Amino acid sequence: MKHKHIKYLAIVIASSLLYSCKKELNVFPTTSEVDGNVIVDTKSATTVLNGVYYRFANSGVDNNSVPTVLWTQVNETLPSELANSLKSSSGDDGIYTLSFNSKTTLVPYIWDYGYALVNAANGFIKNASPVTTIPAATKTQMLAEARFLRAFGNSELLLYYGQYYDPASKYGIILRNEFVSADNINLPRTSVAATYASILGDLDTAIVGLPAQNSAIYYANASAAKLLKARVLINRGAAGDYAEVISLTNDVITNGPFALEDSVKDIFLTKGFSSKEVILGVQPYPTETYKYQQNQYYDQYPVSSAMISLLVNDPRNQWYYHYATNRKANQLDKYYSGNANSILQTPLSEYCYAFRLTEAYLLEAEAITLSNGDLSVAKTLLETVESHAGIKDFTAITNASTPAALQLLIVEEEMKNFLSENGADWFALRRLPFATAQTLQPALKSVNQLILPIPYTETSINNQIIQNPGD
Repeated sequence: MKHKHIKYLAIVIASSLLYSCKKELNVFPTTSEVDGNVIVDTKSATTVLNGVYYRFANSGVDNNSVPTVLWTQVNETLPSELANSLKSSSGDDGIYTLSFNSKTTLVPYIWDYGYALVNAANGFIKNASPVTTIPAATKTQMLAEARFLRAFGNSELLLYYGQYYDPASKYGIILRNEFVSADNINLPRTSVAATYASILGDLDTAIVGLPAQNSAIYYANASAAKLLKARVLINRGAAGDYAEVISLTNDVITNGPFALEDSVKDIFLTKGFSSKEVILGVQPYPTETYKYQQNQYYDQYPVSSAMISLLVNDPRNQWYYHYATNRKANQLDKYYSGNANSILQTPLSEYCYAFRLTEAYLLEAEAITLSNGDLSVAKTLLETVESHAGIKDFTAITNASTPAALQLLIVEEEMKNFLSENGADWFALRRLPFATAQTLQPALKSVNQLILPIPYTETSINNQIIQNPGD
């Protein structure tokens, strides 16, 4: 982790406390990394917990120093580039072509994001736990939120930089369950098995301690924790994992307070967080324009020809993108409801979505195929999702007679549904048999390309860490 992200003592200034009782995600404290006696009651704990959510949102400033949620940098464009769904209009950045190495510019983005989030959560857990002036029920929920956020950060780190697919591997992550100090800056990697155990332990605590619905959709709830656990388990794929994925996702679908939107298009273009499908959103600042400028003004990450091919005869090709003749590229319009020829920022163009109910349907369907379960159930789940995307012809699903054939259709839907959204497209692609994954991402030549290398910024200062194979 870069030294600039390591603080031994961080103080939340008094002015930020004035906003803490409002619990609004677009009102952030000065810093999210906290150590010292700054949590003394519910009010100060709320402010500090908001700081952890600040890290979850990847909030910072844009190139003009405007406060901005930068979720899109780490969880939208980068994974969809890896999945061959987006490409950089500035030329080969090493991500779209999977030609990255430890010094590639974008490689540290998720590394820095993950550890900043984990460290902020650790600071909250350490300093809130001994405080006795917070009501017990309130403290239990706050600590559950922090454990969820730590699990999210560690799952990002493992799924992007660790050999997540091999629980016996020594190539896990640096597992930081304590706030960073001078004594624990440089640590070795933990095994993949130990990393999974830590993440799942946090999520089990979070599931019990979180409410069915929080005070706002940009704060964690039990369904988000269950869905994150399902996401983690389906990528591990160990004995019993697929059965638990099916149980978790079915519980979210059947017993959770969320429901599929009649038209998925409405989530992104008209409803935003008022949609009954959104489980956990990422609230933007009211003044930011970063995502709109990246997608519409600069067309930084146009939709790839491979994704265009997947969207043939799919009604989403009418609103996911349009061909911008001035740039000779397919401009991403998924979050943009305005006029493509006379661009102006639209109300929902900055909104981001960490978890939607659709993912529960698709993970359950995929887990059924991976466990050789009842394909008719998996087909119904997939058809349900596609019908809400406006698809009416299910011939390909009907004709899928093997688990492998159906899994491919499910993964293709995951790639389309979560294009430039939350990383689920890249995770899904990697779960296919390697040769099948290559048909969707031709740049994939080696299993080593399934994960990013440990950034040079880490290996150059940490002599205890070993690099991933192939870098």
